[in-house]
Amino acid sequence: MTRLGRAMTTGCLTVLVVLIVVLSTVLGALWYWSRHTGEVNAEHRQQALRALDHQLRRTKNETTRALSDEGSADPDALTAVVHRHTGAPVISYDASRHAFRARVTKRVEYESRTLFGISRGVIDRCLEYTYAPAKRHGWTSTMSVLKYDTCAPSASIGSGARTAGQRVAALEASELNRTGVRRALAPYRRFLTVRTVTRTGSRVRVSVVVSEETTRQCYRITRNGSQVVSVPAQTCQD
Repeated sequence: MTRLGRAMTTGCLTVLVVLIVVLSTVLGALWYWSRHTGEVNAEHRQQALRALDHQLRRTKNETTRALSDEGSADPDALTAVVHRHTGAPVISYDASRHAFRARVTKRVEYESRTLFGISRGVIDRCLEYTYAPAKRHGWTSTMSVLKYDTCAPSASIGSGARTAGQRVAALEASELNRTGVRRALAPYRRFLTVRTVTRTGSRVRVSVVVSEETTRQCYRITRNGSQVVSVPAQTCQD
């Protein structure tokens, strides 16, 4: 029994040592994998940030050039230029400085690895572009990164403008009048207010105010046949 007991003790110790070695190896491998994966994910995030920064600065510069090339000084025409290049749903106008301020959210995704596979990391930014006439000629521009929640009203107004455009696009030709448009947008009266509806031949233009909390933005929705275009404007009068 003594020999048997010693043998069992020796066997148990051997198994325990093996388990400790295996567990240490597994933990070491997991630690190395976690550290390596963290470094790779951090590099992917930095690459995404650099790409986003490049895109944002390119947008700022392209908009500045487009404003300089625009022949009209009309605030609505210039607002359309800013919107076309930045995609900003909210663009305010300071008449005293003839300056425009556009607020918009931008997002970039990147590959992120986890223990359970590959997922998508996300970087969101709330941006404010400001464009003002230069002292001699052309335009100057600045770009600021704001607290993300600051862009919430802008994002909501963008969604409201898309809803208005979709509802106008869904109308029958016979409904493209003031009564028909008001009826179509009535369920959204909390944040959509129809100002004017005009028609010239097959083209119909709807001016609507989109509101969210204290933020308001006029939009001009133009439907010509089956094509619908929604553009922010500074005035809701045709």
